[in-house]
Amino acid sequence: MDPDTPRRPWWALVAAVVALATAVGLVVGDRPAPSESMAVSAAAMEVAPGGEVELASLPADHRHLYEAAADDEDAFSAVRCYCGCEAFLGHATLLECFVRPQGGWERHATGCAVCLGEARDVVKDRQDGLPLDEIVDRIDRRYGGITQPATT
Repeated sequence: MDPDTPRRPWWALVAAVVALATAVGLVVGDRPAPSESMAVSAAAMEVAPGGEVELASLPADHRHLYEAAADDEDAFSAVRCYCGCEAFLGHATLLECFVRPQGGWERHATGCAVCLGEARDVVKDRQDGLPLDEIVDRIDRRYGGITQPATT
């Protein structure tokens, strides 16, 4: 080290790191609930919009999950989706992320890692022969911390 360069006390670095961590915590931890802010809904729509999609236009692995949802409505309708889509698309269950209530295929799931992940887990757990209540419990434990349920 150059002897002419003044040394900064170690505590100044610690204070700077603590201040930065506190600022990040305030920004990240102070996010409004989806129902409190249209900005959250708009951002979510940019990531995983709703609307109808043609099944043939999707990648094969996504098509498989869409078909699985349509073939196993019992399991997909028993599972809650934890991506937050209930707040900006009105989805009540994971099934609605894949199959539109009025018919057709919902575009949202193909752009949402949470929906796709939950669907993969449901399909695998069903193939493994797990009972539906255990599948629901596993999904709740795995994904439940991502979003808070909407309050009525």
